[in-house]
Amino acid sequence: SGGTALTYQWQKSTDGGTTWNNIGGATGLTYTEAALTTTTQYRRVTTSGSGCGSINSNAITVTVYGQLNGGTIGSSQSICYNTIPAAFTDVASPAGGTALTYQWQKSTDGGSTWNNIVGATGLTYTEAALTVTTQYRRVTTSGSGCGSINSNAITVTVYGQLNGGTIGSSQSICYNTTPAAFTNTASPSGGTALTYQWQKSTDGGTTWN
Repeated sequence: SGGTALTYQWQKSTDGGTTWNNIGGATGLTYTEAALTTTTQYRRVTTSGSGCGSINSNAITVTVYGQLNGGTIGSSQSICYNTIPAAFTDVASPAGGTALTYQWQKSTDGGSTWNNIVGATGLTYTEAALTVTTQYRRVTTSGSGCGSINSNAITVTVYGQLNGGTIGSSQSICYNTTPAAFTNTASPSGGTALTYQWQKSTDGGTTWN
């Protein structure tokens, strides 16, 4: 107020108010800014057409939180059936936003469907024993309404349950003769890189060598 024939010019500063620059076309009583990526201050300069000079409004600050980053978790691993995987570590912590919270999720269908793990809200997570290959990720949410972002996904590959297969078959032979070869009726499966060792017992199965 004051003076006469007032005109307006909005200015902004990205160096804490040391340098102020006019915003092109921003000559109204109010101003709407575009999307921001850095903290910026604003003020409105009012000029009197009667030669009474110019005066600044108060300065306001739009604080821009850092870009939300989901960080990195580690690492993919392979385990035997029904065993506990190594703990999932925080390789690089999430950043950006403000008041960050975390929720771990898992998927057993190759990443098509993700489900929250109840109580898993820390930077790291330790899983129980697994019987199926499972993927994991950590979801970071900003309390300032800046949204959520996922970490990388890691995979715990679970080898199939170890199965010894079937050999055949029991037989009766004469003294000091050679039995028929022992066949592989059903091959062993599960696990990985399988190796084999035959054993025998002459005491009814109490001791095997």
